[in-house]
Amino acid sequence: MDVVEAVVSSKGQVTLPAAMRAKLGIRPGSHIQFELRGQELVIRPEPPMSVYRGILKGYDLGDIEPPKEPDREFD
Repeated sequence: MDVVEAVVSSKGQVTLPAAMRAKLGIRPGSHIQFELRGQELVIRPEPPMSVYRGILKGYDLGDIEPPKEPDREFD
């Protein structure tokens, strides 16, 4: 397991080490998730939306379009 120390700034900011960013594919603009597990803070990259493209291809989703609301009369 890689262990690296960092210092928290007065604004609560921490710099992620370059080697870890590269290993996890974290680039400028990447989204990351923070999770508390007891007394541990888990940081993980959030996959880009493109990984979900086509995930439901081949599934029969039936009629998933909601029914249309009837037109209303306005005076």
